[in-house]
Amino acid sequence: MSFTPKLFCCLLLFFIVSVGHSQERSCGMLEYMEEQMKDPEFARQYEENQAKFKARLREVLANEDFSQRGAGTIVIPVAVHFPTGNEADRACLEALAQNQIDILNADYTATNADLSNWASASSFYPGVNPGTANISFCLAVSNHPAGLDPELLEGNPCVTIGYDFGGGNNVDANWAGYMNFVVRPIGGSVLGFSPLGGSVAAGQAVTINTFCFGSGAGCPGSSIVPSSPFNLGRTTTHELGHFYNLDHTFAGYSCASDDGIADTPNIDSESYGCPASGSVAACTLGQYSLTMDYMDYVDDPCMYLFTVGQTNVIDTYVSSVLAPQFKPDVCTPPTPGFSIVANDSPVFSCPTSGDDAVFNFTYSTILGFNENTTFSATGLPAGATVSFNPTSLSADGNVTMTVGNIGSTAEGEYT
Repeated sequence: MSFTPKLFCCLLLFFIVSVGHSQERSCGMLEYMEEQMKDPEFARQYEENQAKFKARLREVLANEDFSQRGAGTIVIPVAVHFPTGNEADRACLEALAQNQIDILNADYTATNADLSNWASASSFYPGVNPGTANISFCLAVSNHPAGLDPELLEGNPCVTIGYDFGGGNNVDANWAGYMNFVVRPIGGSVLGFSPLGGSVAAGQAVTINTFCFGSGAGCPGSSIVPSSPFNLGRTTTHELGHFYNLDHTFAGYSCASDDGIADTPNIDSESYGCPASGSVAACTLGQYSLTMDYMDYVDDPCMYLFTVGQTNVIDTYVSSVLAPQFKPDVCTPPTPGFSIVANDSPVFSCPTSGDDAVFNFTYSTILGFNENTTFSATGLPAGATVSFNPTSLSADGNVTMTVGNIGSTAEGEYT
């Protein structure tokens, strides 16, 4: 009898380990949309965006004018938020954010290395070709929203740590204009979720669980570590597809419905794990499920493409709905320089009493600017004098400007 507890513990441990390694992909888009559509304003904005998208897509498809899906490559500014991350881990989290963006740039432009697998799979899918989206992602580095994260410095990657994005509701108006990724623990077995046809103007986000964002070693100090089989960043690729108006390839779970994309075979169920090419039958006799599509449920190493039809949808939605919403000029590093802020302006002085007008300024350098700046003033009243203390600065500091000899100056406002 004395061996029974030990045996029980061993069996329990084995069970836990087995369950931990048998996890399957699960996306929360449908549940999220069902809840959000209860909000009349969300529903109104969704329908408005869908009408705009559908009108433009009809034009594109009717004219077969796929080259005009957007005016050149559209650059999408990204902000990444780690509400449960540790500030001491910032360098690691910034690198992980850039790692995920590199994955997205490869996946959405069909330059991912594992696309080479298509050569041996393509014979099962006549008429299907990998698609290339006309977009590019960048991690924003300038013109950050002020007052939200004291460690989010101008010129550094747009990564917040410990910031409670939207109070946990996945929408934050402070971050309108950005493609937001929120990386945080999600209850249950859900890997991530996104609105279907998202809004940048509303500050919506794609939410990703902490064990499936990016690739590599992750950031153990913040408990954000990609875990096999979801350790190649493809959960973000999948969820972002929803944001750009792509449904699952198995949408509707019925052969009577589909995802609305002409070149994805119609299927009535998802695929898990890593099925062999051409091993899962589609609804139409002789066709096969495109299991390697990013919008199915297979493991990260086994999904590696969007179709041409899907990238037409992506480009059309981004160019017709989202492009006007993106915040401009945030992907180019700011130029080194300085700023001068008046701490007490305007200043009131009475000329008849002979009082000087004294102004105080804060001089701040930007991005390591260290050139010597000499201060001067123009537009003084006739006969007035001006002096500065100090007369110049090459680092952050305070400056006092004194305007004197104003006893005979006419009353008025001077700038």
